[in-house]
Amino acid sequence: MTMHQLSASELQQRRYYNEIAVTYDKHYSNKFALQYRYGIYDGMLQGISLERFNVLDAMCGGGENTGYFLSKGATVTGVDISERQCEIYQKRFPLSKVVCTTVTQTPFPEKHFDMIVTESLHHLHPELSKGVAELHRLLKPGGYLLIWEPSAGSILDLMRKAWYKFDSKYFQDNEQSISLKRLVRDQSEQFTLEKYRYGGNVGYLFVHSSMLFRIPTKWVETYASALLSVERLLVPLQTKLTACWVLALFRKKSFDAIEQESCDHHFY
Repeated sequence: MTMHQLSASELQQRRYYNEIAVTYDKHYSNKFALQYRYGIYDGMLQGISLERFNVLDAMCGGGENTGYFLSKGATVTGVDISERQCEIYQKRFPLSKVVCTTVTQTPFPEKHFDMIVTESLHHLHPELSKGVAELHRLLKPGGYLLIWEPSAGSILDLMRKAWYKFDSKYFQDNEQSISLKRLVRDQSEQFTLEKYRYGGNVGYLFVHSSMLFRIPTKWVETYASALLSVERLLVPLQTKLTACWVLALFRKKSFDAIEQESCDHHFY
């Protein structure tokens, strides 16, 4: 049930994901796409025990992230603006709760979650700051925000923007790639950046993102293992300029940390 009146861009987002829900799920929830996702999350979250964590899968779709966190012993709640995506999510994870509403205004109490994961901040333009503020409200002090987003400023991002103009089916006007540098700057009072990684090449494009290229999933199965291996070989050679995505782990500042920063600023 929708809890709040939606903006024009949010209504557009709901229509879009309702229309492509089945196709989206077929591509992004296949075993190779999930293998790609789980692999990069393992690397980023190494050393953090997720057991008994209360996790919010924000803009959850059919639960591509939820399966990972459940496998680590966490409790997961989903939230998504699309009714069709929420139906798929609930069918796949009947023991997890999913709420159909905008992520910019959720019904959850403040300081409720130990971790929030999202790969859809790039869909929040022009309300990115509002969305991040809501995620900040929902996190406990010291809680984690894990984001996986198309990276702004890379060569592939320029190609992606050019493609937008020719492919209105899978790219929307309210999409805007994420600049990690700008996000860190804008959220410096609320979050600290714990770690980050740039990546994504042939495996990401032609295995994980097969929907965008209209590649049948049966074809993906024939070459996925080979391309994922090639991607791993290319990762050490990649830089921000050649990356498709940025994966970043933030941590919500506690009151004590903010107070200390204020004192330090005064001192200098």
